[in-house]
Amino acid sequence: MTSMEFRAEMLSQAVKTAELICEGSVLEDKKIEPEQIRKNVATIQSILIETRDFLAEYLRQCSDSDK
Repeated sequence: MTSMEFRAEMLSQAVKTAELICEGSVLEDKKIEPEQIRKNVATIQSILIETRDFLAEYLRQCSDSDK
C-alpha cells in the first residue's frame, strides 16, 4: 500500500465519521450543547480541509505522471 492509498483510506474513514457526527447532530429528540456543536463543526471542517488538500495533491501527481 502506497502512502497515497493509505491517506485515501484514512480520509475515507474520517469522512464516514463526519457523516455520523452530522447525522447525530440533527436528531430531533437529542439536545446538544452549543460548545459540542462548535466542536463538531470544527472537526468536520478539519476533515474537509484535509480531504481538499489530499485531492489537490492527488490531481497534481496525476497530471505530473501524464507528462
